[in-house]
Amino acid sequence: MKRGLILSFLQMKGGVGKSTLAENLAVAFSYDKKKIKIIDCDARQRTCSKWVARRNEYHPKRPSISCSIEVDNLKNTVIENSQIYDILIIDVQGSDSKNLRMALLLSDIIYLPFLPSQNDLETIEEIAELLEETQMQNSSRKTLFILNNCSYHYLDKAGTDANDFLDEYRKLITPSKVTIYNRKIYKSMAMEGLGVIEGEDIKAKKEITDLKNEVKQYA
Repeated sequence: MKRGLILSFLQMKGGVGKSTLAENLAVAFSYDKKKIKIIDCDARQRTCSKWVARRNEYHPKRPSISCSIEVDNLKNTVIENSQIYDILIIDVQGSDSKNLRMALLLSDIIYLPFLPSQNDLETIEEIAELLEETQMQNSSRKTLFILNNCSYHYLDKAGTDANDFLDEYRKLITPSKVTIYNRKIYKSMAMEGLGVIEGEDIKAKKEITDLKNEVKQYA
């Protein structure tokens, strides 16, 4: 039976922008008339579920996005919903957890967001171990890293240094062709329940549109 695409944003720590990327990608695909659902695995913070609630309340005429919180039964939730939705986006809490490991097994595409800082980049070692452990069980998945919240100042080389640091893991993880920069619009639009493609920042809109097109390339 045909099912929808299963895509995850995951990391071993919080604060790297998983939820922001999940929300914006969901909005981008919703304008392609895709039926989208976000599965929010962080029952404590509920970032995506709160964002969807704001969107539904403030913008009922915008393309709709569904969301549910999942704590203990991610596998069954994904299997059931993949028969209903065109795209499932799993927002995994930032820690080594049962849901993170299950997402590695279930996903067609995985994005690993990294901030261009040493503390964030060093989590790659733990993630690489998990990727190696689960590779045989889900050999068809595509795993990419994406740099998030980068400085767009031409003298700031942190993004280049981060790519160099991650280079040795490229047998396991493909670099995304998209870089997400530190733009205020990502926070301001999230507060309104919107995505940046619904705003006026042309550069931010291009980042998310490029990310959507990259997903379509691997889907």
